[in-house]
Amino acid sequence: MVCEGLSSVELFSSSKAYISYLCTCCSLHTLHLSAADFGPWSSWGDCVCDLKRYRSRVCESEPCVGDYEESEACACVPLNAAASCPMVSGADSVYGLLGDPCNCQNYYQCEYNTTTEEFIAIQRSCNPCEIWDQDVLTCVRDESKGDCTFFPTTQGIGECPLGVADNPAQFTLGNETMDCAPDTTFNFTLCTCIRSVPNFPDMEEITSVMFDEESSITASKGLWLFNQNVELTSDGCMSGKCGFFNSTAESKLELAYFSNALDRFEQFSVRLFFKRSAGVSGVRSLVDNSECNRDGSVVARSDANGIGGYFANSTAKAYFGLAAAEGTWNQLVMSCDGEEASFYLNKDLVATQPFHGRLSGVIAPLVIGSNTCGGDSFFDGYMDSICFLKGALDQIGVDFLYDNPSQCLPIPT
Repeated sequence: MVCEGLSSVELFSSSKAYISYLCTCCSLHTLHLSAADFGPWSSWGDCVCDLKRYRSRVCESEPCVGDYEESEACACVPLNAAASCPMVSGADSVYGLLGDPCNCQNYYQCEYNTTTEEFIAIQRSCNPCEIWDQDVLTCVRDESKGDCTFFPTTQGIGECPLGVADNPAQFTLGNETMDCAPDTTFNFTLCTCIRSVPNFPDMEEITSVMFDEESSITASKGLWLFNQNVELTSDGCMSGKCGFFNSTAESKLELAYFSNALDRFEQFSVRLFFKRSAGVSGVRSLVDNSECNRDGSVVARSDANGIGGYFANSTAKAYFGLAAAEGTWNQLVMSCDGEEASFYLNKDLVATQPFHGRLSGVIAPLVIGSNTCGGDSFFDGYMDSICFLKGALDQIGVDFLYDNPSQCLPIPT
């Protein structure tokens, strides 16, 4: 009989447990469980890197009702990594690898200093999607994080490992060659193994301005583009053609589609290449939907020392600012994923900021090379490969687009 609206009382004797359920129908039903179904609990294990310790028990007689494993919070004992390094000296020294007992994503690389004749331990980190596995001596996927696709831009402390010239899926630590985790390759910029193939199945191109037409400047996807004095040229470009913006002629491009439309996108990315003319003073807009008396939601501007800007909505702004040389081509990427905003120059992540929710739907159009106020905001220099994407670019996508400037989507062709 199945009873609804139950209350329960536990009564324990010296050898048996009785759980009595009082049904709403006022009948008494008793379920008898033998305490001998499970064997005794094991001793508590050591505190492990998730800051818990565990114990378990074995089912000795089916059926068993209850937990097979228990855990409780604990305080880990930090590893004296240098003292724990393999004590082998001289030319035959072993470059050991040790997991961090207080952080599952960290490990230590042991190196022998032949001058001081002692070991040193260099802390390194796995990808955020991975944890260290001491049994196989490499970072492996953290299954508890599900379909994790974010990869790091931080490095461990100390010297960067060396890649293997004829095998991109390997790297060397000291005199030991190690394999990257499956489906990853070693990245020299990040000093770690990262996903080797771009994977952005849901990313879409909203529109782009690629400056690849024979005699006119147009936007893709059939969107209307207003061109005010931007010249299509082959002089000074990375390759092929690009757009020349003349501040004296008040050059700019306008995309009216983005007026009151940016709040449709929780995940959004902008990618463009630019080369600012040397010797031009003032703050000049690259991409800007601000108005004369109202902030925009997508803003990137340049001056003689570098570039800066922000994403914005009704509750937050995510800023960036960085140095960028005049007279040279640079890739700028601004990306937000609903939780965080990331800003890249060329292939380098230069800033991250918390940024929750969607962009603000500003009434102004999105202006390339100025803003709606005009004045001294007009850019002077060259731009190329301007892309607006539905979706958030990560380090893999940024690297891919930098190496493939004629593409907007990070998808191998």
